[in-house]
Amino acid sequence: MSQVVSATAEQLIGESHLSRALDERVECTSIVALEGNLFQISFHAPELSRRAQPGEFAQIWVEDSHGPLLRRPYSFSRADPDTGEIAFYVGVVGEGSRRLRRFAAGQGARVLGPLGQGFTLPDRAGRSVLISGGLGAAPFPLLAQVLLRRGEEVTWLNGARTASELYPEELVPGGVSRLIRFTEDGSAGGLGRVTTGLEAQLGAIQRVYACGPNQMLAAVFRFLVDAAPRHASAPDLEVSIEAPMGCGFGTCLGCAVPLLQGDGGELLGLCCRQGPVFPASTLDWERLLAQPAHLE
Repeated sequence: MSQVVSATAEQLIGESHLSRALDERVECTSIVALEGNLFQISFHAPELSRRAQPGEFAQIWVEDSHGPLLRRPYSFSRADPDTGEIAFYVGVVGEGSRRLRRFAAGQGARVLGPLGQGFTLPDRAGRSVLISGGLGAAPFPLLAQVLLRRGEEVTWLNGARTASELYPEELVPGGVSRLIRFTEDGSAGGLGRVTTGLEAQLGAIQRVYACGPNQMLAAVFRFLVDAAPRHASAPDLEVSIEAPMGCGFGTCLGCAVPLLQGDGGELLGLCCRQGPVFPASTLDWERLLAQPAHLE
């Protein structure tokens, strides 16, 4: 029988502190239509803008609506305590995102957060590589800004199936050393998957952060494992994974993800509490890839 959120898992990867979360009523300040079905929505949320950290997420409820019944999780893309604004990078994939896409400035919502465990930030400046696939770019503007403030050199490998699904260059924070784009159909940047550009970055980097479809994350992990013998040291890899979150704070158990356990038993963690960011080496990738990724 599988264990859920055992002491072993907590010791291995930690757990988010729900005492940091609040349910803030926010007001939409802008919505920017991007290519395809993508958009960026911003809210005035003074307290959340001070609390949100890279890789954490929020559960958004559209006021005056009971459909969809459950809030939807979105990674913080931006959080500016000086202006009191937060922003989310969203693609229309289901009813929750369709309702957000119809928002207008001045419309209200409730945002519960910050939730989850975010990315581990370096103690000393070095070199980091961000790897995003499609909507996996969402948490990286905030992460890049925080890393740059710490003196980190940041390279961003931005991949998607086609040009219209790439994160827009004009929204990438200033100071990113290199932005390298890949599309599977060759419509922008290099031809191929985003992992194509990873080999050239190895050697002098200390950290790799990745977010995107779970299949892509597994490919990044396998690539780094296979590449390790060719390099003096392997960079740390943290991944922000997809799982079907319902409540967002560990009650519904809908986002259980398989973790590796030393004795060969089955161990489950919760994406909303132990994640969504995990050290890649702690995940049981074979079982994870067999699970559904998200709610629409």
